Amino acid sequence: MYRSVGTNDLKRHSLTFSIILALIAGMVLCAVPVQGISAQTNFFMQNEQLFRYDCTANFRSEYAAQYSAVLKALAGGAKPEFGSIGGEWKVLALARSGFYPTESSCFSEYYAKIEKLAAANGSPKLHPQKSTENSRLIIALSSIGRDARSVAGFDLTEPLGDFNYVKKQGLNGVIFALIALDCNKNYGMSDIKSKCVDLLLSRECDGGGWALGLGAAEADITAMAITALAPYKKATAAIERGVEKLSALQNANGSFSSGGVETSESCSQVLVALSTVGINAHKDSSFIKNGNSALDALCAFYVGGGFAHMANGGANSMATEQAAYALCAYDRFLSGQSPLYDMSDVSPVSPVEPTDKPTSKPTDKPTAAPTEAAPSNSPAADTAATDAAYTAAPATDAVPTDASAASTAPNRPSFEPDATAEIEANDTFSPRESASAQSSGRIKSGSRVFAIVIAAAAVCLLGTAAYFVIKKRNRQQQSILKQKRR
Repeated sequence: MYRSVGTNDLKRHSLTFSIILALIAGMVLCAVPVQGISAQTNFFMQNEQLFRYDCTANFRSEYAAQYSAVLKALAGGAKPEFGSIGGEWKVLALARSGFYPTESSCFSEYYAKIEKLAAANGSPKLHPQKSTENSRLIIALSSIGRDARSVAGFDLTEPLGDFNYVKKQGLNGVIFALIALDCNKNYGMSDIKSKCVDLLLSRECDGGGWALGLGAAEADITAMAITALAPYKKATAAIERGVEKLSALQNANGSFSSGGVETSESCSQVLVALSTVGINAHKDSSFIKNGNSALDALCAFYVGGGFAHMANGGANSMATEQAAYALCAYDRFLSGQSPLYDMSDVSPVSPVEPTDKPTSKPTDKPTAAPTEAAPSNSPAADTAATDAAYTAAPATDAVPTDASAASTAPNRPSFEPDATAEIEANDTFSPRESASAQSSGRIKSGSRVFAIVIAAAAVCLLGTAAYFVIKKRNRQQQSILKQKRR
């Protein structure tokens, strides 16, 4: 008669007994966290991330400490105010790097100051001649999620709708107006942007590149023009010629010059431009001279928490802020984020109504726009006005040619690097820290799920094996019993 294997039989069949124990162990594995398998899974998943960023790891080590230090120094200095130094460029660097979230008190306080400024000014036009005042502010506000079209009841983009006003400041005004209007697709003004593009293309120098005046191509202006034209397909050929010109203008030590003088600001603008059009300023052979890359050249100006304007100089406010957002542009390029001036990844922040309204106009703020003569509609007059602007109206945001030009600007917060701003190995800020923490949580969760799936598969396999082994032994016993009956 057929009988199944019982408990006593298990004692005599060590193989079957071992299989049953393995089955029980597999069930235990499914019920509790598996530290061993989880650790292995965590290791492989982390290495997968490291492999994905392998192309950036070595590059980041070249500049990460300086990038971290300059952001800390900016955050530790005076709170941002409206201005070309200590204001919008500082905000841009701290916002686009992710050092502060857009809802931070730093940016909320800055926005409250801007609202007071706009209300006191009484006009959306912040300066009668310099459109870059509006453009710079639009860029900063866009970077912190504020709508530049609604600031204390004023649309700060409105003045840029007057192309004659935009080009009063020459090429510099056109470049930054185009960048500002492209920060947020909702700003519109496609006709003005088209005019800006056309004017920039018409001002291309022979052999490629751009100049602030009518002379030979200059590195910083060429770089800024490339940055502004980057989103436009019609400018592709001009951009390519501009990139070639930048390579030709690069000095033997990898740096770039302005007015015949090597400056960090020129290096910064080139780094922004190359990062915007997807060229690695540290690895592309076109921008490595005698073993020194364009990134190396900028980092050479670092002087403990800040950047110098010229070699062997001290920390300079303008140079520091430009280097900060340039390193930010490069870091965003390496990590696959949107370009520095592409604010499509910034979530809108609803501003809080200020509790107090200004009663008088600040003495060091822009004044209301005076009445201007009606611009000429003659193309010849427009061209003449633009040419004159290149030399008669120096740009607020142009790179200075004097070492003290940026540090002595009146009515601007000075930048004094904190002596403690030097970065220590165990205190380095990474703009990707929050993302890394979220990634770590996902890795832990994924590791446990993966471990349980492996354990469940093992149980199934063991169970199947045990079934066939027991079935085979039962058949053997049944065969033996039949033989005994014969």
